[in-house]
Amino acid sequence: MNVFCVVGQIEQLPSLKETANGIKTCNVMIKTERAFANSDGEYEMDHILIEVWRGLAETIANVAQIDDLIAVKGRVASRKVIKDDRTFYNYAFVAEKIDFLSSKVKKKLFFNS
Repeated sequence: MNVFCVVGQIEQLPSLKETANGIKTCNVMIKTERAFANSDGEYEMDHILIEVWRGLAETIANVAQIDDLIAVKGRVASRKVIKDDRTFYNYAFVAEKIDFLSSKVKKKLFFNS
């Protein structure tokens, strides 16, 4: 099973792009608070870059605002890169569903890819 689920605030607005094949895509940077305090007693934030594709990318790029609270369900994708006879794996969080939980602008949206 390959599933992730994360809730966080949009930190950077997505910029819609198009692949050479005409597929829409964007990345959404979200921030989410860790569940534990560091040695100074402060709760740090994790910043997670989410890949979004096709119609879901178009929609999120059109309606997302900084600090909107969203829930993202998706899958982890790995990409194999061979460089100088060494193998590296790059990982991406690919959104399959995005729900807006709260927003500065009142909106009721439900998205599926």
